Amino acid sequence: MSKSSDENEGRALIAEREGHVLTLKINRPEASNSIDNQLRDELARAFDQAAASKDLRAIILTSTGEDAFSVGMDIGELAGFTPAEIEHVAIQARGVYDRMGALEVPIIAAVKGACLGAGFELALHADVRLARADARFGLPGINVGMNAGGGALGRLQRISGNGSAAALALTGGVVTAERAFLLGLVSNVSGTQDFEPSVRQLAEHLATLSPVAVAETKRLLRIAAERGIEAAAEASPKSLVRCFAEGDAAVRLQMMIGGRDPEATVH
Repeated sequence: MSKSSDENEGRALIAEREGHVLTLKINRPEASNSIDNQLRDELARAFDQAAASKDLRAIILTSTGEDAFSVGMDIGELAGFTPAEIEHVAIQARGVYDRMGALEVPIIAAVKGACLGAGFELALHADVRLARADARFGLPGINVGMNAGGGALGRLQRISGNGSAAALALTGGVVTAERAFLLGLVSNVSGTQDFEPSVRQLAEHLATLSPVAVAETKRLLRIAAERGIEAAAEASPKSLVRCFAEGDAAVRLQMMIGGRDPEATVH
């Protein structure tokens, strides 16, 4: 899935593969990395390709430029759409988010600068969000008569709670990275110098984990979100069995008995 600079030229999404880690970069810096139809199509294709990859272990979703992860939908494109075309945009976005949720590998959203509207919705569908200190998050669409049409409000509510979700969605307010951390929207905030190394460290750590255990953990989290905690609890025993029968849990435990501690990382 690695792309050369020539292959990436003209693309709204740059794909770079290093070892078991794929980095996807939103590449519309001239438009503050706003999301248009081309970018949604390229995101969908990239996640389809990732799902088909047998040795991929982690994905970093980030952006080119320094000012914005993404400021949201491309308003120039959006303003000219008919209601039917607007509905297609929302359905197209939902398809991208569904692909992210179905992936068995973890997705890290590495957020710098503005992360607003549809950009914020996209980041919310990653498994982990890391923020640079200058990152800011919000759903300002309410100020121009829009809501979060891609279906991210439920996810925002689960992550930060009903009160915080309602405040963000109904006021159109923007919060800093530190405030986002307090609301549980991001798991870590780093300074400029530490940001990219910390993102890479987490991705490389995830790449060392058992693919079966990671996939089963994502599956249980998805079951809990969609069907409730009792359904996730009911699925847990057989999920653990898969970690042994299809994964390498037994081998890793034997390594621990032999004196090798598993590597741990804190984010």
